[in-house]
Amino acid sequence: MRQRLPVLCLLMIGLMTGSELAQSSSDSQPFPLCELQTKLAQGEQRNVRVEGVYLSGIDLRYLVTSGCSGRSTRIKFELRTHRLWNKLVRLSKGHVPGYGEPVLVVFEGEFYGPPVPDPRLPEPFRKNYHPGWDENASTKMVVHAILSVEPLPANHPCAPPRSDPRQWPCFQNPAPVSQSEGVGPAAGVSHEAGHVKGIAPPLASSKPKQ
Repeated sequence: MRQRLPVLCLLMIGLMTGSELAQSSSDSQPFPLCELQTKLAQGEQRNVRVEGVYLSGIDLRYLVTSGCSGRSTRIKFELRTHRLWNKLVRLSKGHVPGYGEPVLVVFEGEFYGPPVPDPRLPEPFRKNYHPGWDENASTKMVVHAILSVEPLPANHPCAPPRSDPRQWPCFQNPAPVSQSEGVGPAAGVSHEAGHVKGIAPPLASSKPKQ
């Protein structure tokens, strides 16, 4: 009987460890960016890792995905580790004046839904008002870690055409977004060219704002 108890304990520990590893593996998968952009409610926040296409400028940084053309997420860096930062800056530096290079990334950090309207506004106005974090983005992500940085493949749906590298298909907004989803259409986006207002190439010596 005494010999069976250690064996049973080892089996239970093995099962628990396997379950924890499976859960950890599942948690390590990037969360769909499009789902975050469309389903997070006003004032909602989640700690996640997401994959998307990163566009950088001197002051403005955004994350987009091919599944949600016309939506963009404002990026703010509060890095706890500078791993892959230099690679991100190098790959995102634009070759066309005024435009950065799109980069395929995986970020980890805090993802925020649309901001809550000013409580001082009249209640009927608050119900129908959907503010964004800026004129281009309804959602925001505070990045604590850069997990992956890769050049955007030429055949990626978000890759700009060679004929005009200033065009970004994933920034086009083909149709207005229903206000019932809680997120208004991205303002400041050119319907025809897919340009984002305020984007410019990053500086090679730039560092994340802490």
